[in-house]
Order: sequence, then C-alpha cells, then structure tokens
Amino acid sequence: MLNRFLNRFRHDHSLLGRLAHRLRRDERGVSAIEFVLIFPLLVGLLAGTVDFGQALMVSRKMDQIVGTLGDMVSQQSSWTTTDLDAIMTGTAVIIQPFDNTNLQIQLAVLDVASDLTTKVNWARAYHTTALTKGAASPVTIPTSIAESGVQLIAVKATYSLTTPFSSLLKPITGVTSYSYSKTYIMRPRIKDTITLG
Repeated sequence: MLNRFLNRFRHDHSLLGRLAHRLRRDERGVSAIEFVLIFPLLVGLLAGTVDFGQALMVSRKMDQIVGTLGDMVSQQSSWTTTDLDAIMTGTAVIIQPFDNTNLQIQLAVLDVASDLTTKVNWARAYHTTALTKGAASPVTIPTSIAESGVQLIAVKATYSLTTPFSSLLKPITGVTSYSYSKTYIMRPRIKDTITLG
C-alpha cells in the first residue's frame, strides 16, 4: 500500500512538473497581457498628439489672423467702418474649423507723439469693445519702430481653445483650455496716416 502511494505521488509529482513546464513555455496569452498594459499609454500618446496638433494649428491661425488684418488695413489711407467690420469678420473666418465665438480682435491705429509715446487715434473690434480715442495702445510698441508723425497699426487677437482631450491631459498640462494672445504691428503703406470715415 505504501508503494502504491509513493508511486502515485511520483506520478502526480511528475505530472505536475510537466504541467508547470508546459505552462511556463505557453505564450498564448502574453500578447493580450502586453496589450492591456500598453493600451493606456497608447491612448495617452494619441490624446497628446491630437491636443498638440490642434494647439499648433490654432497658434498658426492666430498668427495669420493678426498678420492678415494688419496687412490689409495698411494698404489704404482711408477706410469706412463698414469695410473694416467686413474685413475683421472675414479674417475671423481663418480660425475655422475651430469655433470663433471665443475669438476677440482689437484693431487700433495709433498716433505717435514726438516723445514716441502712442495713443489710439481710432479703433475697431471683433467680439469685444473697441478702444476709445486717446486710450493706450493694446500692443507694446518698441521705440525702435515708432516714428513721430507716422501712425502705426496695432492688432491684438486672443483666443481660448478647449480640445476633446484637454480635461484628460489636465494632470500633465495643468490646464483645461489653451489661451492664445497674438499681436502685430504695421506701418501704413500709402501715406503716414490712415483715416476712418
């Protein structure tokens, strides 16, 4: 009876050894386990790529908005409010396919005094209140480009972008939306001044 028990134990022990050996060599579930471990990282990389791509696209579009508006205004020595409002609405379309309700644009034509300080001569705005005559410039004007008696065109645009993944990436970025502020300064091309009629 003892021999039968020992034989059975040896047989079960060798069977368990073979099963353990087969289990160690079996790799059928390894890919699934690796995928489960790597999947959150892949989702995070995808979210970061989409977020970063949208942020760069909006930054480029904001540069285009201020540059286009400043350049267009500089090409005439006289404007009407109707024409300027149409141009500002048209340049705001550059932000598409992103929503333009958060887009704010300040356009100001500045007088440069003999001490090279600047004051608003006239201004228009998009989705915000226009600056009043005599107000300070919406843009810091370097004295190296200011010339007494020559007006300057100053454009400032701000925008707030919320992406589909910005909440997901808040622990990494620390923000739920991205804020942009772009400026552009230009001299008139035709005359030293630009009038608004």
